[in-house]
Amino acid sequence: MDVPEPRRLEYTEALRRLRLMLGDLAEQTSKILLDATSAVTGQADTAGVHAAVACLRDCCQDLDEDLVLLLARQNPVAGDLHLVVAGLRTAAAVQRMAELADHVAATADLRAPTVVVPVGLRPTLSQLGRLCAEQASSLATAICADDPAAAAWRVTVGDDPIDRIHRQLMAALTDPGWPHGIQQAVDLALLSRYYERYADQAVTAARQLVRLRWVPSVSDSLDDHDRPDGLDIADDPAGRTPAHLLPGGRPER
Repeated sequence: MDVPEPRRLEYTEALRRLRLMLGDLAEQTSKILLDATSAVTGQADTAGVHAAVACLRDCCQDLDEDLVLLLARQNPVAGDLHLVVAGLRTAAAVQRMAELADHVAATADLRAPTVVVPVGLRPTLSQLGRLCAEQASSLATAICADDPAAAAWRVTVGDDPIDRIHRQLMAALTDPGWPHGIQQAVDLALLSRYYERYADQAVTAARQLVRLRWVPSVSDSLDDHDRPDGLDIADDPAGRTPAHLLPGGRPER
């Protein structure tokens, strides 16, 4: 039996509110990473980073429960399942991004009061932090967009310079002429890997938003009852870009 239209509109509005919450959490990971980067390149306090990550983790868990509860209260159709799965997977990616930023801050704690990153490489790490933070902001835009394809494209393209810096850092750390000792080489290798994985999570989440057709318009939601089950996302009559048409990159992790 079809859900009455007023209830369907209520469902769509509730889902939009959850979407905005998820977008805000993704944006928060951007600031968290910037603060963690300041900690490993200078003398910034990490207590705020750890507190923000703990708060974000709780919010993601609450969001998961709200998404599942919202689905349980409706008469689900194929589109509903796409939306909830997209939300759950994206929330998991956002939480993982925050936890990777927490690892960056924990590295600063481990070496305090010494600054982890050598002076000559601090601009490089700062640039890496900024680029990853921009990834998170672009993901937040994709989450909050009715059609996430354009913002998802930016997230995917933005991964290339991050990978390039990661490779350059690894080459410098393994060079026989590395002047800063083994401990700093290990610390920097781990830090670079945390940033790379942070960006990977953002890219994976952005691709999932497109693949699972995240948050259609109200009119699209009302039409979902007339859409045959099993319709491939690539054949979406709304014209959204399917995931396989997004720019290339590494397979999802």
